[in-house]
Amino acid sequence: MGGDKPTFKSLSTTNQTSPELMNPSTKTPRQRFLDDPIRKQHEDPLPIFETGIPMRDGIELAADVYLPVQQSRPAPAIVQSTPYDKSQSIFFKNEARFFQQRGYVFIVHDVRGRGKSEGCWRAFVNDGPDTYDVIEWVACQDWCTGKVGTTGLSYAGWTQWAAAAEMPPHLTCMISTSAAGRWQQEIPYSNGVFQLYFGWWVYLVRRRITEMYGLEEHDWETILQTLPVSAIAKFINPVGKTWQDMLDHDTLDSHWQSLRFDERYGDINTPCLHVTGWYDMEDLMGAFHHYENMIKSSPARHNQQLIVGPWSHINCRWPHSSYGGLDFGNEAAIDMDDVHLRWFDYWLKGVENGATDDPSVKIFEPGRNSWLHVNRWPLGITEKLLFLRFDGKTGHLSDVSPPTDEPEQHYLYDPTDPVPTGMDIKRYPLEDIPLDQTLVESRPDVLIYSSEVIVRELVLSGWPHLEIYAASTCEDTEWHVKLTDVHPDGRSMKVTQGCLRASYRDSLEKPSPLESGRIYSFTIELWPTHHVFLSGHRIRVTITSSDFPWYARSMNCFGKIGDLATPIVAKNSIFHTPICPSLLRLPVQ
Repeated sequence: MGGDKPTFKSLSTTNQTSPELMNPSTKTPRQRFLDDPIRKQHEDPLPIFETGIPMRDGIELAADVYLPVQQSRPAPAIVQSTPYDKSQSIFFKNEARFFQQRGYVFIVHDVRGRGKSEGCWRAFVNDGPDTYDVIEWVACQDWCTGKVGTTGLSYAGWTQWAAAAEMPPHLTCMISTSAAGRWQQEIPYSNGVFQLYFGWWVYLVRRRITEMYGLEEHDWETILQTLPVSAIAKFINPVGKTWQDMLDHDTLDSHWQSLRFDERYGDINTPCLHVTGWYDMEDLMGAFHHYENMIKSSPARHNQQLIVGPWSHINCRWPHSSYGGLDFGNEAAIDMDDVHLRWFDYWLKGVENGATDDPSVKIFEPGRNSWLHVNRWPLGITEKLLFLRFDGKTGHLSDVSPPTDEPEQHYLYDPTDPVPTGMDIKRYPLEDIPLDQTLVESRPDVLIYSSEVIVRELVLSGWPHLEIYAASTCEDTEWHVKLTDVHPDGRSMKVTQGCLRASYRDSLEKPSPLESGRIYSFTIELWPTHHVFLSGHRIRVTITSSDFPWYARSMNCFGKIGDLATPIVAKNSIFHTPICPSLLRLPVQ
C-alpha cells in the first residue's frame, strides 16, 4: 500500500470508441474531452480538469480531477466512483472542493456506462477491475504521491470493496459508508424478499444521466403496484442488463456469488473507516458485514474503525440529529467532513493526529441518546430469550417458556391489501421513513407480542433473531418482523427489522415450496442494532407478511417474484407450545 511510484504498464491507452458515444463529427470520446472547455485547467489556483482514464480493455472512464495548489503537488489522492453523475454539485463537487482545499487531489469518476464514461452499464459487475484500474492509474500520475485513498456512500461504498478484493497495490486506506456486501441477504433480495425499491432505483439510473429530478411527477404508487413485477420494465425502459439481472437472479446463484468475497477478507490489507446509520433502510447490514469480517480475518484487523449514528442512508455522510419522529440531540449530528479528513490525514499524509489511538467502535445509543466509545462490536455478551406467548386474546413476550399448549395465533394476508411501509414514494431521497408503528399495528394482519414493563434498563447490542414455528395455507409466503420500543405514552417506535421469504427458509440457493398446513421452523435474522430500552418501556415484536412498497408483495405463490401476477389470500399461523416454542433471541449486555 502507498509506497513507491508505480510503473504503470497494464492499461492500454489506445481508445476503443464505444458506438453509443459516436456522433456525426466522428470525434472519439478522447477528442471530445480535449475540445471540452471544462477539461482545460483553469487559472483558478485550485484547478479542475476532466480526463479519460483507460481501462485494461481499452474502455475509458470519464473523471474530474481536482488539484491542490501547485506548491502542494505531488499530493495524496482520494478516489470516488459513482453511477450518479460525477459533476453533481451536492454529492461530489462540494466534497471534492473540501479535500482539494486541504492539499489533496480528489478524483471522482463515472462508472462504466454511466455519465460520460464509455462502455455498457451493468450494475455491480465491472466495478472491481475498473476501480482497481482507476486507483493504479491515479497512483502513477505526476501530481500524485502514489498514496491513494477511496471514499463514497452507498454504491460508491460498494465499489471500494469490489476494488479492495482485487488488491490494488496503491490502495492505502478507505472510508466506506453504507456499502453493500452480503448480496442476496441484504440487497437486492433480503433472504428471498425482493426490495421493490430497486424498481425506483433502476429508473433513476436507466440512462447515462441520473434522473434525480422530476421523480415526483410520476405516480409511483400505481407504478409499483404493477403485476407481475417484471412488467414495471415497460415504464422504467432501462438500458442494459441491470433490471433483468435482478429479476433473473433471484437466488444466491453464481451471478451474486461472484460478487461476494466472504472468504477473501483475509487477503484485504487495507485500513478502513466503516460508517453507517441505525435507520439506514437501504443497506445497514453491509457495513457490519465488512467490519466484522475484516476484524476477524484481515491482516489490517487492527486498523478498522466503525461509526454508527442515528442516521438514514444519505445522512450517514451528512449526519442529522433527528429521524422518523425522534430527536436525538445535537450531539448526533457530528461533523463528518472533519472525521473523514482526520482519517485521510493520518493514512495518506502521515499526520500524527492519533486517529488510530481512538476506540475502534463509536456507536450512538438510542434511548440514552449519547455516544459510546468502545473497542468491540457487538457489545451483547449474553443472550436473552423471550418466548412468544398467546392466551387466546393477547400476545406476550415472556422469559418463561410455555408450560402448556397455547392456542396458535393467525391472520389473513391479502396481497391486494399489503401492510404499508409508511414512506412517501414520490419524494426523493427516500429518507426519514416514520419509526412509529402504532398505526400499522392496529391492522388485523399484524400479530403483536409485548413484554411486561421494563423495570431496569436493557441494552440490546448485536444481531437479534426471531425463531418461529409457523404454517401457511399457501405454497409460499413471507415473514416481515419488526422489533419496537413501546414508550410509556403508547408509541411503538421501530428499533430494527428483518424479513424472510418462506421458501428460502433452508437455502438461499435452492428455495422449496411449503406444504399447506404443515408446521415449519423459520429463523428470521433482524438487522444489527444497539438500543437502550429504558425503565418504563416495553419490548415488542410484530409479525406480518408484507412491507409495501419497500418490498414487493408476495403473491403467496412459489416461483420467481418477477413472474407472479395472481394474488392468493393466505392464512398464516404462529405456534406457541413446548414442542413448537417460538422465541426471540436478543443479544444483551
